[in-house]
Order: sequence, then C-alpha cells, then structure tokens
Amino acid sequence: LRTLILRFVIVGLSEDGLSAKQGLLLWCQRKTEPYKNVKIENFTTSWQDGLGLCALIHRHRPDLINYDELTKNNALANLNLAFDVAETHLNVPKILDAVDIVE
Repeated sequence: LRTLILRFVIVGLSEDGLSAKQGLLLWCQRKTEPYKNVKIENFTTSWQDGLGLCALIHRHRPDLINYDELTKNNALANLNLAFDVAETHLNVPKILDAVDIVE
C-alpha cells in the first residue's frame, strides 16, 4: 500500500512535527477528502473496500479509473482494479493480494 502511495510526489511529510507515517496518513486524507465513500483514518481498515486506493490513483491520473462507477460493496473488484492499474500504468509492482486486504 505504501509503495503505491509513495509512487506519487509527497510534499511536507515532516509538517508540524509529524512522523513520516503520520505525514503520509495526512497526505492520504487530504488527497482523498473530496471523494464520496472514502474516509482514511488508518493504514488498515480504511483501505479494505478499495475505494481509497482507487481515489488516490484517480486524483493523480483520472484517465485511468472511472471513480464514479465504483461501489463500496465491491471491494475485491475495486482493489484488483487499483492494483492492476498501478502495476500496468504506474510501474508499481503488485505485492499484495486483494483477498488478504479484504479479510
């Protein structure tokens, strides 16, 4: 998950004395804030439905994912879409399996 996020330019991770992990979480929250059904609060359960990853990709490359067609109750498809797009178009290797994240 962090590999995918770190693929994009992240500015200000040490903002306001935050640790890198806290800064990365804040960056994810800011980038996904305008997206419906996405509320990033942590690096575990907040990503299980795949919408957060799809939103991050869409935010930077809206040509790769049609976010408005995604639904919260189709987690495996959302995650697989995000992983496939990241690997194919962003050169981010798939190191996680969607099933492992959903469970």
